[in-house]
Order: sequence, then structure tokens, then C-alpha cells
Amino acid sequence: MQFSYLSVLAFVASALSQTVLNPNGDSNICLDVKDGHFVNGNTLQVWNCNNTPAQQWDLSWGGSSPIRLGDTGFCLDATSNPSNGTSMQIWECDNLSEQQWVSTLTTSGGIIRLANTNVCLDLNRGDHTPGTVVQAWDCLNGETNQIWTN
Repeated sequence: MQFSYLSVLAFVASALSQTVLNPNGDSNICLDVKDGHFVNGNTLQVWNCNNTPAQQWDLSWGGSSPIRLGDTGFCLDATSNPSNGTSMQIWECDNLSEQQWVSTLTTSGGIIRLANTNVCLDLNRGDHTPGTVVQAWDCLNGETNQIWTN
């Protein structure tokens, strides 16, 4: 019985480990909190990967849950009723609907969709230039702007 218990603990620990999120497989660019400032409403962008807390996300692929920004107490937040082009932000984790995400793996990477909506995490124009805003956009099958890897 002890072996089973340890196996479960190892699985849970791996599911909750911190990771970076790269747009469409670009391992040099990461989902990032602008200027590394952890305040409600700060926008998300892509930036050169630098292994700072502003780029460490708690994400479990294949699940539906908040996506936490490491140990900061902040979560990926879509604002209430996001429309195409709404900038993604961080907000203190509060388990509201705008912080509930469904993370699904596909053959080309992962799709991150706001639960109970057709809104996906989207890289504006697919531009990998550091500083490009990450936004909400209607989920589109095969849209490379909406593919995230780690």
C-alpha cells in the first residue's frame, strides 16, 4: 500500500510543478508578467525566457483549474466577459470564472481555453517579439497563435 501512496504523491507533485509556457514551441520566448510587477491588472506579454518568477506557471495539462503564477498568489485572469483583443492579466487568485481554464494537449502543443467559453489564450498576431501582448480571442482550430508548449 505504501508504494501506491508514494506513486500518487509523485503524480500530484508533477502535475503541480511550475513551468514556463512558450508560444507555438518557441523555447526562447515565454509567457511573462509585464515588468515582473505582481499587481492586480498587470498585463501579460511574451518575453525572452529568463527563469524569473514572472514566467513560472502552475499548469496541469488535461485539467480545468486556475493557472497560478508560481507562489505569488496571482492567477491568469481573463477579466469578466472578455472579447477578442482583451489583454490577459494577472489578478489575485479568487476562483472566479475568469480564472478557470481548460488546458488541452493536442498533437501540435496545448490549447488554453477559458472554461465554459470559446475564448482562448492567444498571442497577438502570432508575433514572438518580446513585449507582444497576450490576449483573448475566439478559439480557432489549428490557430498557431493559440498553441502553447512547455
